[in-house]
Amino acid sequence: MGSAGWSRPDSSRYAPIEVPVESFSAEDLPALAQALVARAVLRVETTATAALDGGDVDGAYVAAYDAYRMAAEALLARQALRATGGDGSHMAVEDAVSAQFRTEIPAFAKPTFERLRRSRHSAQYFDPSAPPLTASDAAWAIEKAKEALAGARALLASSPPERFA
Repeated sequence: MGSAGWSRPDSSRYAPIEVPVESFSAEDLPALAQALVARAVLRVETTATAALDGGDVDGAYVAAYDAYRMAAEALLARQALRATGGDGSHMAVEDAVSAQFRTEIPAFAKPTFERLRRSRHSAQYFDPSAPPLTASDAAWAIEKAKEALAGARALLASSPPERFA
């Protein structure tokens, strides 16, 4: 499988990293992207919202991040690309999607993606030195996931196939 790379976001605040993304084969890339979007919708609308309503702030944040990341992965999948997995795979999605789509989908701006990813990590893998997430942090993450999903849906629906070639 081949590897693909993107130009880095314009911000010098982030250290450049290699983008471990690989190509893959699939018969129907638009259907695959839509399936990822559908999973993301369920994760944010059902899991994240219910967790926040039930008082599970960390769970709500993690589920919102998952939905956000799935929306990003849908855009990569439409291009027959995916993160290679393992260490740095979430950062690979972050870098690839932020570099390509931040203008069209502002929710995928690098600082937003970075904040979501880092906070999710401290919630998922308990970090006693990190400040605890609040209900307003989780509500913000849910809102960003919904914005990212709306942007991904709109871009996938309105862009010609060659946009993702």
